[in-house]
Amino acid sequence: MPNDYITIKALVCELNNNLCGGKIDKVNMPEKDEITLLIRANGKNHNLTVSCNANNPRMHIGGDKKQNPASAPSFCMHLRKHITGGIINDISLLGEDRIVCFDITAHNEMRDEVKFRLIAEMMGRYSNILLLKNNDVISDTLKQVSYDTMTKRCLLAGAKYTLPPQSKLLPSDAEGIRQLLMSYNSSDLSTYLISNVSGLALITAKQIVAQSGIDNSCDSLTNDDISRLLSTLKTYLDINNTNKYAPCVFRDKGVCKDFFVTPYYGFDDMQKTSSLNEAVVLCTVEKDREERKAEKTKFLKKAYDSLIKKLNGKLAKDHEKLTECEQTENLKKYGELILSNIYLIEKGDKEAVVKDYYSPDCADVKIKLDERLTPQQNAQAYFKKYAKLKRTYEVVTKQIAELKDTLEYAQSVAPAIALCSTDDEIEEIRQELAELGALKKIKSQKNKYKPSQPVAYEVDDFVILVGKNNLQNEKLTFKVANGSDLWIHTQKVHGSHTVIFAEGREIPDKVIQTGCEIAAYYSQGKSGDKIACDYTQRRNLKRHPSGKPGMVLYTTYKTAIVTPDEHREFLTKFD
Repeated sequence: MPNDYITIKALVCELNNNLCGGKIDKVNMPEKDEITLLIRANGKNHNLTVSCNANNPRMHIGGDKKQNPASAPSFCMHLRKHITGGIINDISLLGEDRIVCFDITAHNEMRDEVKFRLIAEMMGRYSNILLLKNNDVISDTLKQVSYDTMTKRCLLAGAKYTLPPQSKLLPSDAEGIRQLLMSYNSSDLSTYLISNVSGLALITAKQIVAQSGIDNSCDSLTNDDISRLLSTLKTYLDINNTNKYAPCVFRDKGVCKDFFVTPYYGFDDMQKTSSLNEAVVLCTVEKDREERKAEKTKFLKKAYDSLIKKLNGKLAKDHEKLTECEQTENLKKYGELILSNIYLIEKGDKEAVVKDYYSPDCADVKIKLDERLTPQQNAQAYFKKYAKLKRTYEVVTKQIAELKDTLEYAQSVAPAIALCSTDDEIEEIRQELAELGALKKIKSQKNKYKPSQPVAYEVDDFVILVGKNNLQNEKLTFKVANGSDLWIHTQKVHGSHTVIFAEGREIPDKVIQTGCEIAAYYSQGKSGDKIACDYTQRRNLKRHPSGKPGMVLYTTYKTAIVTPDEHREFLTKFD
């Protein structure tokens, strides 16, 4: 997406209109590289997000309301101390680069007026957030850099803040760009522009070239070409004040993939938005949500994969032992045959060839012997091995049953990992994996984490709750639901417990079908076309003998074949 100078300048203009003169009421830091400011401006509350994430630097009003950590990071505390209650005087760009500056007037402990500048550098992996004092000395910075050879800057508290060195021409330097274009003799004009002019993304440069009516692969430019190109560039540099300003998003299969200040060439499914801020939210918030989720659950997935591999390995070894144990009857037979033919065997024999009285034709059978033992001792050795394997068979059979139960339960954690989104839900799954031995157990953190809540729906005045992990499933099914409530679960597929609360009423078939579709969506079979869902009254459920949370037994039920559907239109808040 063109997160370049032109786009950010237009976005800053919008932010200025909405936030200028606003008061900073709260400062939070939900992520290690992201801050949120609650700003009261123009009679409204605005939640401004500023992220310096290397893969997705962004700035917008609105979006997800994230859970804040139990203890605020030091940078967040520093911002709270200095700019909480401050007034935003102006929002601007510095050095014609992707550096946004918030001029803030605040008050210190002595109620003296103090000037601060909150700097957001939106420059990919070099993105950063800094707070500057009145004399441009860095008060604190989110990412501390002692000295970077690429940017030639030191970003530490107490150092003087300087703009990144710029070796390219500024986009407003019309005369310099004219001279540059006069010497153009390449075959890729857009690449030539971004290599020599700062603040342009390749896709924006291609757009400017195309709108100027110039072939991007031309070998040289005429004076008329240069004039048209400079005119188009000037328009884009101030596009928010022209009739070309029409923020929009590009959708691919219904998913927002990119945002633009005006419809760009080469994109078919373009949807106009009411503002550039809205376009930024549509394209970046979901991406951020998925990236954060993947980052936070990475250790859970690794632990889960390792656990499943370990359990399958144990099962394979136990099945090998079981196969070995199935030969126990032969060992007993060999011992008895040795005793019955003891007069034919002497100490020192390596094998004995005897008649197998257990076979119908009394065929000869060879029995291996330990030449160091007497015939009686060899027979006893076979009897001992038979007894040992018989005991092993019983133990291994029981162990395989327990391993299968554990594996079944462990596999039910997979959809929970895919569904978890908050720190509380991640902590609950971590505890589950710790109980299974996949992660180290840590001391209880009751004050740090709260019990997570299920997903709530309301369909035709019926409340439907969906558990997102085994602990939620256990609580929802056996503590929240009543005997007459309807319980739903996918058949032969791991998924969430879903409960439709009857409250003494008869549940219509339409509501049951909707509940089954929701249950199918929150399962490992969500990608399928048709999923079988069992439903029964809560009173027909029993806890599994293993005692594992979320595992149940039932015999009385009905089955519906449905298509998985999230039914977002029925989502509501959990009370």
